[in-house]
Amino acid sequence: MLSQHIVTNAVTFFVVVNPLGLVPLFIAITRNEPPESRADIARRGVVIAAIILIMFIAVGQILLNAMGISLSSFRIAGSLVLLVIAMRMILEDEHGPEPTSGVASDGSTRGRDISVFPLALPYIAGPGAIMASMLLTDNDRFSIPQQAMTTVVLLIVLAFTYGMLLAAERVHRMLGSTGANVLTRVMGLVLAALAVEGILAGIRGAFSLG
Repeated sequence: MLSQHIVTNAVTFFVVVNPLGLVPLFIAITRNEPPESRADIARRGVVIAAIILIMFIAVGQILLNAMGISLSSFRIAGSLVLLVIAMRMILEDEHGPEPTSGVASDGSTRGRDISVFPLALPYIAGPGAIMASMLLTDNDRFSIPQQAMTTVVLLIVLAFTYGMLLAAERVHRMLGSTGANVLTRVMGLVLAALAVEGILAGIRGAFSLG
């Protein structure tokens, strides 16, 4: 049971954070930066994203309770958001981000720290990752040790993401645009299946169907 919980967490976080899909995005927003600056941007982006997600794990459900939102309702809503993200991953045309957003031709950021925006938020700690972090640490469904394990799994996925960003140029050359595109769509299909499971679990919880 514990192993299944860990695998589910790992797959969910890997899909919603999408470290491989971040590679071309990271290359685009840092293309005018020297290698040492890229490493620093990657490190700060991952650390900031980790802080954001851990904050949602720690206080997200408290905020929901304060607003009178049930976990079943949130689970359905969150799973619907994940499903939309999955559909976009599967169906949308091969994308390229706004490569020069906030970055001048000389490599300056015009006062914007790209490690915060767009790297940490929304690229790494996007809506899907935030929703997943809260759904997978539901106080009513998971014990404190299970929630701690979920947090550890999240940190491992973020550490892997950091490694992918450091090796972005090599990974991009190895996968190519087609390989990255195929992987993104496959991960989108997995995320869609997980989102449907979440919707069904939310409905069962709301109507006490067991």
